[in-house]
Amino acid sequence: MRVKDGQRVLFHFLNASATENIQLALPGHQFQVVALDGNPVPQPQSVEVLELGTAERISAMVEMKNPGVWVLGTPKDDDRKHGMGIVVEYATRTGSPHWVKPAKKPWDYTLFGQSRTAQTPNETIPLAFGKINGGKGGFNLWTIDGKGFDERTPPRTLQKGKRYRLVFDNQTDDAHPVHLHRNSFELTKVYGKPTAGILKDVVVVKGFKQIEVDVTPAMEGLVLFHCHQQLHMDYGFKLLFNVT
Repeated sequence: MRVKDGQRVLFHFLNASATENIQLALPGHQFQVVALDGNPVPQPQSVEVLELGTAERISAMVEMKNPGVWVLGTPKDDDRKHGMGIVVEYATRTGSPHWVKPAKKPWDYTLFGQSRTAQTPNETIPLAFGKINGGKGGFNLWTIDGKGFDERTPPRTLQKGKRYRLVFDNQTDDAHPVHLHRNSFELTKVYGKPTAGILKDVVVVKGFKQIEVDVTPAMEGLVLFHCHQQLHMDYGFKLLFNVT
């Protein structure tokens, strides 16, 4: 990718993997995050490393002010050497692409939100994520509130226009990029830290952590909730809501 000194470049990143959460960095540059999952964030902030769970999207502005030939890619050396990267080349600069490993820093959704308590929901729905090791065929089985998905189970009922707080309680050691179809939700608490104003439809809940989100269904009908890690979804990690 060729750029010029002084340009501002807007990147739209999509993690299109079915199984991998990823990080991305561009040495010598900062990403100003302006939108998450297509929704403008209340507080755009600059970070050195982006983190995207499966199916997450990030829109970020980069000011090109460090001329050279760089690698935009993952900090994981093996993955980058096997293709997870692209060369960013400034005009008039040549040579081998340069990589500098970024400092490790936890990804924090709340950087981009408002430091206030979200409005009180009409109802709170806890959802506990579980794992049964070595289930059918040797694959782990995944559960929500102790049960894997069964198409014979009646969907849980939600009312259109009512504000629900979903408490994602990850009781496993895996990170789960969970997704709610046909709706965006507002992050209200991330690992114990209140926040507001961040609208998303995928959020990564790390191992043994909790994230709370508020959703107000606007359309009637069935709504699928699931982990976007394909094997997790295939082996039980999903449920249906029915909006009436």
